[in-house]
Amino acid sequence: MFLAALTLAALVLSPWTFLVLVIASAMVLTWEWGSATRATGGDATSIIHIACATAVVIFVAVHRYEYAAIIFAAAMLTLLISGYQKKTPKEAKLDAGGLAYVVLPAAALIWLRSDPNHGLAAVLFVLVVSWTTDTASYVGGRAFGGPKFAPTISPKKTWSGFIIGTATPMLIGVLFAYYLGNTSPVALALVALVLAFACQMGDLLESAVKRSLGIKDMSQLIPGHGGFFDRIDSLLMAAVVAALIGLRNPEFPAAGLLIW
Repeated sequence: MFLAALTLAALVLSPWTFLVLVIASAMVLTWEWGSATRATGGDATSIIHIACATAVVIFVAVHRYEYAAIIFAAAMLTLLISGYQKKTPKEAKLDAGGLAYVVLPAAALIWLRSDPNHGLAAVLFVLVVSWTTDTASYVGGRAFGGPKFAPTISPKKTWSGFIIGTATPMLIGVLFAYYLGNTSPVALALVALVLAFACQMGDLLESAVKRSLGIKDMSQLIPGHGGFFDRIDSLLMAAVVAALIGLRNPEFPAAGLLIW
């Protein structure tokens, strides 16, 4: 609840407070990724991750997308080249993959928030869909149980939880459509469905990463709940998909996501 309240406060206050929150979150995610994959969150790779994430989101915030792309590409190449020279292929891929895992969702959220007309509503929409997906999946799975959805990746997930968790956010789409007043409730319900599916895939992706690393949680940062990654894994994928939908209107990406 504290994290949700902090996120909402930073989001509502201004695009710049949200930018600070996103940068701080990227630093935490980078530390967790390094600790989980390299047993340290403070090495040269972590510094590259943090520097790249900070620079990229700042340039996205000021609409200098070409600089953001150049910095991201340069950081990826640096990690891959140095990784394959000094580490195993798996370690090199984890270093580069961790960069994309953190930077792309961060940039996506900042890009959506930068829309002067619907930025606040768009990011709020993505957040609420993510939170609803997680909650409905948990409640649905506990209430109905049944066959496992992906037993080799995430043994606790059931088909009932997956279906309920993916379908319930459609109600969020309808509610947002009526609140906005100038978009289609059916279309926005379908957008919410797509984002909810992305949330489920994001959750499974992080579970697959943890299984490949032989760990249960990305960290113990949040007592009783694991790490920060474990709390927002679904949001990370949903943010990227939301930004891709926003490309319908590159000048006003939040409108591209919400207005149909």
